Amino acid sequence: MSQTRAGAVPAAFTLLLHEYLQFRGQDSEAVLAAARPKAGADDNDRVDVLDWEKQLINAARALSEPYLALQLGSLISARHLGLVGHLLLACENFDGVLNRLVQYQRLIFDAIPMTRHDAADMVEMIWDISEFRTGPLVGEVGFAAMVQFCRGVTEGDENPHSIDFAHPAPADVKPYEDFFKCPVNFGCPAPIIRVHRELLAMQLKRTDVALLQVLEPHVQQLLVSLPGSNDVVTKLREILATQLRNGEPDIKNVSRELQCTVRTLQRKLTDAGTNFRSEANLVRNELAKSYLADSRLQITEVAMLLGYSEHSAFSRAFRKMNGLTPKQLQLQAQRAAKP
Repeated sequence: MSQTRAGAVPAAFTLLLHEYLQFRGQDSEAVLAAARPKAGADDNDRVDVLDWEKQLINAARALSEPYLALQLGSLISARHLGLVGHLLLACENFDGVLNRLVQYQRLIFDAIPMTRHDAADMVEMIWDISEFRTGPLVGEVGFAAMVQFCRGVTEGDENPHSIDFAHPAPADVKPYEDFFKCPVNFGCPAPIIRVHRELLAMQLKRTDVALLQVLEPHVQQLLVSLPGSNDVVTKLREILATQLRNGEPDIKNVSRELQCTVRTLQRKLTDAGTNFRSEANLVRNELAKSYLADSRLQITEVAMLLGYSEHSAFSRAFRKMNGLTPKQLQLQAQRAAKP
């Protein structure tokens, strides 16, 4: 396995470790050999993931704390995730949270690509460690924080279906099972968080569609500004915008236009923290918004332009991405256009 790809985490996320060390009576900057990020750190401030790993190792050693990751995860809040954290709080339901975790994963953990896989009775969030993997502490902190954050934003106190870690099991797995409140497996082929499918429709405590619409463009701009949001992604989006007008885009045809193999394109997209499906969905959604803003087009025509065979399928997909139906967006655009 190649270890050429690294990445970064938000500086605001590392603040969690500084706060915990200080709570435990430690000089966090001395222990971590790193300056404490300012409260409200800029979303563009990043910490190299390998430096983050060293900080976690130093903290665990200083505290003699074998379950540091679980302690940190229990303290996560939206401010530790920057603008993305507040965006997730405003989502329409838990399904919207998972979708945006995939879409904006690079703003939270820009090291290992994550994909979502929907099965009949559960949803899997899968991390691809085929080209790069971190040490156990980084993965454990990430999983603990993600699960705890999702518990905090939903109306219920739901738990995952199961958790898979790729690293070997510790001497005692019970603290992990107690924290996650589900089966926890170690030494697995890939890190995976599984959740029950019925949780997708669960409402959130602070759903705010208006705020979601305000924040999302800013989050999208942050994503574009990250290192690695490079020419291949820009060119891919341009090609997708053209192909989507003629039906579902095909990765083979897109690769041909980019003059590379399918495998090379997939690798470049992985390096940029994205994938073909996510980019196609993103471009399709932006085209949909553009079409819906045109009062001359009916929703059925917009669905057809985007390659949907049924109006209902388009409406469901649009609502999942945006938290409102195509008709609701059209009405908003019409009201905004009135003098």
